[in-house]
Amino acid sequence: MEKSLNKNMLMALGTGTSVGIPQIGCSCLVCTSLDHRDQRMRTSVFIQTKNGQRILIDTTPDLRTQILNNKISAVDFAIITHEHADHLHGIDDLRPFCFGPPPREIPVFANASTKASIEARFPYIFHHKGPVLGGGIPRLQLQSVELEKPTILFGEEFFFFNYPHGHAETMGFILGDLAYIVDCHSLPDHIVKILKERKLKILVIDCLKKGSHTTHLTVEKCFEYVREIKAEKTGLIHISHDLSHSVLKDLAMREFGESVFPLYDGQKIFY
Repeated sequence: MEKSLNKNMLMALGTGTSVGIPQIGCSCLVCTSLDHRDQRMRTSVFIQTKNGQRILIDTTPDLRTQILNNKISAVDFAIITHEHADHLHGIDDLRPFCFGPPPREIPVFANASTKASIEARFPYIFHHKGPVLGGGIPRLQLQSVELEKPTILFGEEFFFFNYPHGHAETMGFILGDLAYIVDCHSLPDHIVKILKERKLKILVIDCLKKGSHTTHLTVEKCFEYVREIKAEKTGLIHISHDLSHSVLKDLAMREFGESVFPLYDGQKIFY
């Protein structure tokens, strides 16, 4: 993948739920679908800015396969949105990016609570004592970020914010003309106002299923936010096996035309 681009690029590495699709042991129409867009790994995206920064969002248990499938050869830094296993437990697969030559450390950013959880969950990475034998751990610089204020990371301006997700909170962000909101049950009113005022080119937003759910946005609530935020384009992500790609695409098309669409694994959006 080229180091520099004339435009920013977002690539969907995974667009599915915590169990992935097909789901183990399931023979529903979506899990047995022959449409490649219905085969969804755990949700993660890769952003390459026109300034040349290569940014990984979340380290899923499918990370190695996602990286190989999409021929990603380098990551400049990573952002972890929250502590749940489907967004975190592939963190060890950052290790080959540290090999060099020369060996390098990869910065990883999260909010304060997620940072503390990562350190506790992976002590062999962050709390090892003495020399590392055999190169067996990733060389990571784990740092927390401040919320709801402009934050510069390697020349890129972010605006990070938290929102409810079950018993915890997830961290979303705005990066230039892009906003990323995943694993979300609701958005604070003042965050919706900020997102609307930004006049975004791209919004990527949680859209699990139809009906109701206790921790995620469903189609109905997601579409309410899409109507309010009014981004030029909106990609729907973290989709369950309750919705095929074609069904969700038709639902979005009827409401919004071609400006709103479900993402699929491997899809690239230039903006």
